[in-house]
Amino acid sequence: MAKATFYNLDEEKRSIIYQKLKEFFEEEDPYNINVSNIVKKLDIARGSFYQYFENLDDCYFTILKKETGLIHHKFFDLWEKNNHDIEKTLYSYKEFLTDEFYNKNLKNLYRPNFFIFENSYLSHGKDFLNKHLSKDEMDYILYIMAVFHQLMKESILEEYGKDEFLKFSDKYINWLMGGIKNESF
Repeated sequence: MAKATFYNLDEEKRSIIYQKLKEFFEEEDPYNINVSNIVKKLDIARGSFYQYFENLDDCYFTILKKETGLIHHKFFDLWEKNNHDIEKTLYSYKEFLTDEFYNKNLKNLYRPNFFIFENSYLSHGKDFLNKHLSKDEMDYILYIMAVFHQLMKESILEEYGKDEFLKFSDKYINWLMGGIKNESF
């Protein structure tokens, strides 16, 4: 996450930088996301960027982490809350994710993750799960989460609306619960 120098900025300056970065990651074409374009957006020297962040990944994940809050841990939390009942967890997570992705408009902020930062994101998630679950449980959760991450990616690429997202969520949950072998088309 951001360096101490970023957090030591006065609150107003830190807030302005944060808001401009959030807008940048939400609005910029993923293929134009780089340090050069960020320093232009912030109107700061390149050296200042590196005083605040280790690198581009650090900058992006600082914004993503704050904006998404518990979204990355919510599946695990719901799984625990539902006493490891996977079906209840899947439907609860679908509702939570739909609200975050569409009603809170996090879809655009996630876009760069799927095009640029996906490998970094996966290592962050695996570290958390590795500390809290057995190897088999971790593999199980990662498999399920991969389905939802693919759905999120598809919804960005195909520009799904909320209703399409819900329709595909239900289809994927049915496949997970019943197995694709048992699915009729």
